[in-house]
Amino acid sequence: MVSTLVGQTKPLPDQKSDVKRCAPKIVNQAPSPKEQSLRTRTGEKSTGFSPIVAFQILESGEVVHAYVKRSSGIADIDAYALKLIQRTKFNRRSGCGIIESESSVDIDFI
Repeated sequence: MVSTLVGQTKPLPDQKSDVKRCAPKIVNQAPSPKEQSLRTRTGEKSTGFSPIVAFQILESGEVVHAYVKRSSGIADIDAYALKLIQRTKFNRRSGCGIIESESSVDIDFI
């Protein structure tokens, strides 16, 4: 199983920053889950979409205020996507302020 983060970032309004210097880069991404940990419960139905998680990246590279913006329809997949983002660490960006971001988490079952 392979997870891929596909995202976009932007500085919060009223922040003047050097875009190239302040662009966040992933330093440490959480490992992919074991296949048996992702299951559907009775009554759950996939929406056909990958979950999208919205979050903020602090200057320290820490992820805060993460939440599922668009559900996959399967609670375990949404929970995994949220944990993946929360445990991802980005590079330090001193003087760059907080960055709003969102990421689609694509999960390939190989």
